[in-house]
Amino acid sequence: MADQEQRDDLTMEGYFNEGLADGAEPNNPFEVLEPEQPRKKRNGKQKNNRGRRNIQRNRILIAAGAAAVLILALVIAIIVRLRKNDGARYALKLSENIGQPVSSAAKNAGVSLADSSHFSTLNKLYASYQGMAESAKTCRIQGVKLPEWAIFCNTDVDELTNVTYYNYALLEKNIFGTVRKSYLDPNLVDVGAAPDRVQEQLDLVPYRIQYLEGKTELREYRYCYEDGDSEEIVSYVITAVWDESGKLKSISDTRRNYIGTLLASPEL
Repeated sequence: MADQEQRDDLTMEGYFNEGLADGAEPNNPFEVLEPEQPRKKRNGKQKNNRGRRNIQRNRILIAAGAAAVLILALVIAIIVRLRKNDGARYALKLSENIGQPVSSAAKNAGVSLADSSHFSTLNKLYASYQGMAESAKTCRIQGVKLPEWAIFCNTDVDELTNVTYYNYALLEKNIFGTVRKSYLDPNLVDVGAAPDRVQEQLDLVPYRIQYLEGKTELREYRYCYEDGDSEEIVSYVITAVWDESGKLKSISDTRRNYIGTLLASPEL
């Protein structure tokens, strides 16, 4: 009975110290212990939903990766196709081998040279050449079917002496050349400019490029515009020449009367 009375009369300090007796934390008379809540078990439906989401995400990643590979392959195919149809690039590579045997020049440029064209019109127009290459793609100029470009090579004792490139596709839209709003003054072009700079200033793509011995170069640009006074189409040919150092040596233009040539009758 005495022990029971002693426990009933236990003061707060005694209750606090009693918790220290067993080496544990002191008793907190104000602590309210909550019963431990049982953990919720994941049902099979939640696991299945998570699994489906993972599968869908993996499928999306696989599809995105496959699409990226296809796009990359398409871009590469387009680039390769454009490079194969880039006659100006082939002509430049051939020009870098001027003075070499024509067979070696063709091999170094990665192009095959033929003895004649597949187009009778070109064979009639250009009879004096020792090798040529042409585009597999075609265009039509005033109803005449031609390759988009052609390269003609001349030799001297089987050594490559000059390379001439023609961009026939340039004349497909307009036989007179690139359409411009007004006259282009060639004298405004920078003296000593490189070919790329001249092309940028004129805003014209060359119709003809000729590479000669001594690393000299000639480019021909064709354009036309409508004269405001006569309301007639006026056409010009600009000819630019570069020296062996790649600097513009001379540039001039000539007005061409193509209509007059077409309408002229032969003398009786």
